[in-house]
Amino acid sequence: MSDVARRYAFVIEAADAPDTLVRVLTLFAVQPLALTSVTMAPGDGGCAIRIEADGLDSRRAETLLRRLDGLPVVHRVGLGWRDRLQAA
Repeated sequence: MSDVARRYAFVIEAADAPDTLVRVLTLFAVQPLALTSVTMAPGDGGCAIRIEADGLDSRRAETLLRRLDGLPVVHRVGLGWRDRLQAA
C-alpha cells in the first residue's frame, strides 16, 4: 500500500494548558496535508488529543511525531495509520 492511501493518526497526551492545542496544531499548519479529524478531551492530569491527517508520507509522519514529542506541553505521542478507504 502506498503512503498516499494511508490516513495517519497521532494520539497525544499533553498538559492541560490554555495553549496546548494551538502549540500542537501549529506543527500541522505548516505541512501540505489535510486534517480530517481533531479531537481533544480532558484526562487525568492533562488532555488527550487525536489528530488524523491525509496527504503525508511515512517520512513526514515520523518527522511530525518527533517534533510533537519535542514540544514541552506533550507528555507522550503515538502514531498509527489505516487505509483511507477503511477510514471513510
